[in-house]
Amino acid sequence: MNQKLNSLNEKTKKVIHLMVTTLCARNCKYCCNKQYSLDDVPYVTDSELKDCEILCITGGEPFLFSNPCTIGNYYKNKYPNIKKVFVYTNALELSYYLKKYNHNSIYGIDGVNVSIKLPADKRAFTEIVNHYEIQKLTGNRLYAFGKHLIPEDIGNFEVFERNWQPDFKPADDSIFRKI
Repeated sequence: MNQKLNSLNEKTKKVIHLMVTTLCARNCKYCCNKQYSLDDVPYVTDSELKDCEILCITGGEPFLFSNPCTIGNYYKNKYPNIKKVFVYTNALELSYYLKKYNHNSIYGIDGVNVSIKLPADKRAFTEIVNHYEIQKLTGNRLYAFGKHLIPEDIGNFEVFERNWQPDFKPADDSIFRKI
């Protein structure tokens, strides 16, 4: 396995970052997906999913190139041990998704982890922060790449200021897999 990614062990088996698409409409300079070989990311196994408690749906951009809510709902129903599902996205694509599907579009997940990397994301966040379906979610996080990108109204989001990482280091308590 790629040296940058964690191996499966007792510490990492409870949290899976599940890549549902490698596609993204952006070309971020320090994109973590450019810092390791996507070919080296193993496919998720049934036994890994049976140990998982938190599933983090990621990509690429899940809301642009897949339906992460349907995916999350499927895995929560198939694996009752999965207690929480979160989707990693950017504000712009989540905003487009909510406009396109409006009613009952967010289901099967417990929160969104929204990255604000550009001013356009900050503007889009102001459109989604008080969306009734987003407000129902209990595990929302906002990752702002610079203080100037943190919106005034953060709603029910927990805020984390982030910096670009030229050397990607995954969280030490999780594994990366793909479907």
